[in-house]
Amino acid sequence: MIKPPQRLKELNKKKYEKVLKRSQVKIDEVIKVIIPIIKEVEEEGDEAVLRWTKKLDKVNLKREEIFVKEERIKEAYKRIKPEVLKALRRMEKQLKDFHIQQKRSNLISYRSFPDGGEYQLGQKFVPLERVGVYVPGGKGNYPSTVMMGVVPAKIAGVKKIILASPPSQNGEVADEVMVAADIAGADCLIKVGGVQAIAALAYGTQTIPSVDLIVGPGNIYVTAAKAYLSAIGKIAIDCPAGPSEILIIADESANSEYIAQDLLSQAEHDENACAVLVTSSEKLARNVYLYLKEKFVLSARKEIIEKSLGNYGAILIVDSLKEAVNFANEFAPEHLEIMTEKPEKIFDKINNAGSVFLGDFSPVPAGDYLTGTNHILPTAGAAKRFSGLSVDTFLKRLTFQSLSKEALSSISKDIITLASQEGPFEEHINAIKLRLHNF
Repeated sequence: MIKPPQRLKELNKKKYEKVLKRSQVKIDEVIKVIIPIIKEVEEEGDEAVLRWTKKLDKVNLKREEIFVKEERIKEAYKRIKPEVLKALRRMEKQLKDFHIQQKRSNLISYRSFPDGGEYQLGQKFVPLERVGVYVPGGKGNYPSTVMMGVVPAKIAGVKKIILASPPSQNGEVADEVMVAADIAGADCLIKVGGVQAIAALAYGTQTIPSVDLIVGPGNIYVTAAKAYLSAIGKIAIDCPAGPSEILIIADESANSEYIAQDLLSQAEHDENACAVLVTSSEKLARNVYLYLKEKFVLSARKEIIEKSLGNYGAILIVDSLKEAVNFANEFAPEHLEIMTEKPEKIFDKINNAGSVFLGDFSPVPAGDYLTGTNHILPTAGAAKRFSGLSVDTFLKRLTFQSLSKEALSSISKDIITLASQEGPFEEHINAIKLRLHNF
């Protein structure tokens, strides 16, 4: 279970680093496991995918069963609860309403050089051709993650969206996942998960087409596979999205019970989830600690919560909210809740976070499901370098220029000077001189 409250400034270096690192596993240990799987899928295709699915997921799929058939999806609509179907449709609408505002317009700028000549500069946004959306399984099914990955891809204009999710013990994908994929507009759904799914989407197999980008969260092995294949230039990825995490900044005005419940809501994801409170109030810290001890034993997922909070949970007391902000920017959480008297003032000072939730009535589950923001977010401190999933994730930018003869002439001397200095690159220079000669 979570340790009693501690003062942040009294943590020694080892304890401080442990809080910052969360459940990060040494990547070299994970790489040793994933590379053989990736290589086998690259070389053998479907055969390796099916073999690893049998070994890791305990499901004996046949090649013709990799793709979910349309009739199975139709049947799934009949099996799911009407209220679930209604909620999924509402989620899709909310996501569309927000993400459609992220659409990009092409840019063109008309200019002229001071010494003569008109030219145009601009950029064009082009959607990726094919993308893969990974939806984890394991300890639950996640139709919300389906929506989060597919909806912005559709808005961006991606032509083919392939959704991958591991099969359950009966060899099928959860009904809710199938229905969510259909509502959101995925083009096809494959019953493959884990490293073998990421490798199959990256390289393509006899039946699974390769993609340009893979998005979606997963366990450390999935995350490492995405990172590795991105590093060798095989695919693009969204962001490192691993185990769920929350950091809460709170002062004496905050509601202790709300905070305890929000920490539990993230800790219940899995044993590697991370839940941390940073507060300027000793009283609040003690109350939250007592609530957690009381409440976690009543949870249906108490074993998961106990391990999560015991290994990666913390209640930290700071001398000021400034100290809390500095720690939050260093921690760079996936989810940041700000429960202070004036949360907007604190938010102004936040630079590193996946998604931020302001005030007592903006808990993470609201963003997880129905506000319309995206919940596929960077974890483990990657929010310092990455943003969460958006329409931009699925777009490429192409810049362009168009010069008149006079414009090229007006800058030709400086072009030749720079090309002479760098190479000299004679053929660069000749490409300019030839045109000047033909004026």
